Amino acid sequence: VLVYPPSGTGAVNITRGDLKRLDNGQYLNDTLIEFGLKVWLDELRKDQPELAEQVHVFNSFFFKKLNSKKEVQDSYPSVRKWTSKVDIFKKKYIIVPINEKCVSIQSTVCAPKSHHYS
Repeated sequence: VLVYPPSGTGAVNITRGDLKRLDNGQYLNDTLIEFGLKVWLDELRKDQPELAEQVHVFNSFFFKKLNSKKEVQDSYPSVRKWTSKVDIFKKKYIIVPINEKCVSIQSTVCAPKSHHYS
């Protein structure tokens, strides 16, 4: 039904099944959450580019992968590449959506500039 963004990497494909998740009484799925965050970040880039540069948004699959083993350090190899192109320690805000067992949570990690690592 919809591909966003229409070009480039990291596109989200919205299907008819995803759209049905917008009906009353339904829960959002990972695809809809990722779509919403991508649209939000793109709008932020247009309206407040300086702030957008300080934000990194993971998709909800990041947390699922990170949380897939008993010990987080055992899961790290499966998410290591997700941060290879961005230094998350230079970001002020890191957003990690968590969508598990019919509950959606957005975790925002805030690192004030005085606490950035060099």
